[in-house]
Amino acid sequence: MSKENQVSEDIKKLVVLRLETLPPDKKVSIGSYGDFKKEELILHVQKEDAIGKKMIEIELEFLRALKKGIVPNE
Repeated sequence: MSKENQVSEDIKKLVVLRLETLPPDKKVSIGSYGDFKKEELILHVQKEDAIGKKMIEIELEFLRALKKGIVPNE
């Protein structure tokens, strides 16, 4: 993997920490990739595979939206 495509360790740690806050019985749907338990998502993020990179992208977009004051409806 080239250096510009690599995700920083700090960002991966942040995403993993956020995923660890999910309830153990909940699944997250990642588009056409399917539904995943939090443990599965954590492994994908750590491996930096396609699913992991997608989860990182989703989390970073969410955090950017929060920074701008855009709070999603629950």
